[in-house]
This record gives sequence, C-alpha cells and structure tokens, in this order.
Amino acid sequence: MQNLKRALVLSVCLPWVAMAAETVDKTWNVAADARITVENTAGEIIVQGWDRNEVHLIAELGKSVKNLDIDESSSGLQIHVENRNGRNTDATDLLLKVPVSALVDVTGVSADIQISGLDNTKVKASSVSGKVEVKSNSGSVSLESVSGDVTFNGKASRISAESVSGDIELTGVSGMVDANTVSGDIEMLAGELESGKFETVSGDILLTAELSGNGKLGAQSMSGDITANLPAMQSGSFKAQSFSGRISSDFGTVSKPAHGPGSHLKYVVGKSGAEIKLESFSGDVRLLSQ
Repeated sequence: MQNLKRALVLSVCLPWVAMAAETVDKTWNVAADARITVENTAGEIIVQGWDRNEVHLIAELGKSVKNLDIDESSSGLQIHVENRNGRNTDATDLLLKVPVSALVDVTGVSADIQISGLDNTKVKASSVSGKVEVKSNSGSVSLESVSGDVTFNGKASRISAESVSGDIELTGVSGMVDANTVSGDIEMLAGELESGKFETVSGDILLTAELSGNGKLGAQSMSGDITANLPAMQSGSFKAQSFSGRISSDFGTVSKPAHGPGSHLKYVVGKSGAEIKLESFSGDVRLLSQ
C-alpha cells in the first residue's frame, strides 16, 4: 500500500492516477446529478446507485494497466483505464457506487457492463463484445453491444437498444422505443408506446405493448418471425405482410393472392390514429390479442 500511496497524485489541476496490478478504494463527494463517465477495455464494469452524494470506487487493476486516470470536475467524474498494449489486455474490474440520480455513461470493449439502482434522467452504456445489463428508472436510455446481449429492466420513457449478434430484451419500457439487431432476437414487454421501431435480419421479434391514440408500431425482419401481442380493445390501423411466411391475426382477415406466394392484412378499427405495421420476408407474422 505504501507504494500505491506514493503513486497517487491528486490536485485541482491534475488528474488522479493509479498504477497497474493494484487495488484502488477511493471516495469522492459529488453533486446529486453528477455526470459519471467510465471507460474500461476488458473485465467488468458494475455501477450501483445509492442514497449518498458520493462516488465510491473499488478497482482491481490488471497487470496490463498503464494508468487509472480519474478526472474530477464540478460536473462529475471521468474514469479511464489506460493499458500499455491494446492487443494484450488483462481484465480490470471496476465497482462504482454513485448517487441514484447521477447521469451515467459507460463504455467497454470486451468488458461486461452492469448498471442498477438508478433513478435518473439518462443512462448510456456500450460494449463491443461484452453484455450490457441495466436495471433502472431513467428518462432516456441508450444501450449498445456488437456481439453481446442487451438487457433492460425497469422504467424508461425513451430507449434505444442495438446489437449485431446478441439478443435484446426490454422490460418495463414505455413512450419511445427503438431496437435493432442483425442475427439476434428482440423481446419487449412494454406499457403504453408512443412509437416503437424494431428491426432484425434473421432474428425473431416478440412484442407485448399498448399503443397510445396516435402511437406508431413498426417491426421488420427478413427471415425471422414477428409476434405482436396487443390489447383486445386496441384501435387503429393494422397492416401485416409476408412474402413466403404465414400471417395469423386476431385483428381483421388475412388475404392471399389467387396465384403465387405471400399474404397480407389490412384492417382498421375505431377512430384512433394508432398504426401497427409488421413485415417479414420469409418469416411468419402473428397479431394476437391479449
């Protein structure tokens, strides 16, 4: 620990720095709505909300770490793990406790990200090959992973979720939702939506929601199946189309051409301006009442 203490530098102008292969345990006083930014290449990033206007960091630094740079300002903290070599990177695990209303922005490469216990206005989390898991009550949420799964559970009035080969699972969302993946599945259990846009190439899409009076719900898949569960009393305009898959619907009647493949559905009920549009090229489409 004496060597670690001598390696630390903290001043008004200079960042706080720690060296490799050490355990860091430090606390900062911050504003309730401080902006907390974290960058870590490999390992794990865990962020937990608590009822103190403090940030508490416990960091297990990997041997490849050159510096743990921490910049403190009036707006919050920036934490960055700098490695000597980008190709040979040891895992660094970060555990942070932050104010429940803090604004959180977390970035990883091959690092898993877990965020929980927040009641704030904004959460942003992205990883290349790691999974991203968030449990919070947030106004705006943005989640990304290239090959990892993306999971959200809580409340959010606006959320964007993206993954290339991972699955996306959203629970408790409402308002505006945008989710897309290439080969992963998308599953959503939502409240009332103002707008929802869902796209995948080969994955399946499973949606459960209710649309507001002028809400818009659109889902597209090239080869995956699409299932939308809506209230039995949902009004609006319903459209569904599949070139080689089947369409089944509790809303309206499915039409098929006299010759050739494909089927489609067009149905309007009630006076609301809600619109539901589901399209799959070779997958099945299901419009179900709940």
